[in-house]
Amino acid sequence: MIYLNNKKVQIKKFPNGEALINNESLAINSYDNEIKIKFESDEDITHLIFLKGHLDELNKKCSLIVPYMPYSRMDRTEGMTVFTLKHLCRLINSLNFERVTVYEPHSEVSVALLDRVKVVNMSQALTKELLKGFNDDEIYLVYPDAGAAKRYEKQLEHGKVLTANKERDFKTGRINSLKINGEVSAKAFKAVIVDDLCSKGGTFILTAEELKKLGAEEIYLVVTHCEDTIFEGDILKTDLIKEVFTTNSILSKAHEKIKVHEI
Repeated sequence: MIYLNNKKVQIKKFPNGEALINNESLAINSYDNEIKIKFESDEDITHLIFLKGHLDELNKKCSLIVPYMPYSRMDRTEGMTVFTLKHLCRLINSLNFERVTVYEPHSEVSVALLDRVKVVNMSQALTKELLKGFNDDEIYLVYPDAGAAKRYEKQLEHGKVLTANKERDFKTGRINSLKINGEVSAKAFKAVIVDDLCSKGGTFILTAEELKKLGAEEIYLVVTHCEDTIFEGDILKTDLIKEVFTTNSILSKAHEKIKVHEI
């Protein structure tokens, strides 16, 4: 989906699938404008090109908001795979936005490849807001892997931290084992697992199971990006994780356990 100045752009289609965008329906500002792309398919990228080109013809300044950076998983070339993130970033750069704001990039490669980029550390903001409701002495931040630890330790600077190490079978993608590193000072404690992206949530379930063994009474999950596939995993089907705090960057479904911050 494409939004212009917080209003969804209405796009009709000809019988052959070509897009029809009516200029009269666009909420164009006289000076600064803001396009937001909530990626659902490659069509959104095509519509982004059309809309930015139209604003250029009208000599309107425009910035871009990217709640989730598409193709962040394809941040390198391996074997015969195409480095799609690089080519998408090149495309966005060619559109010459005044500024590109990316929420919690799944890969830092996108930050390096984009011009005039601003990063919003949304998992940091969501975690800090959640921590306000707890006594600092009773809460542990938990990073499910070394990557998350590297990303969030400096951002959050919380005294009580646990980090998980996992061994993955790279052929199947399955996690063979997961171990929590660190000690807890109390028999009962609360834990907040922090990361950037949740798909089915298998890693988070394994982390929660190990935290329960250590004595965790309540476990929460904070992720900026939550895919609809979370409904296929066990996070919402068990009581291991009490609540999930996320945004609407990808998620399109609702659940009583999921608390959504609108972007």
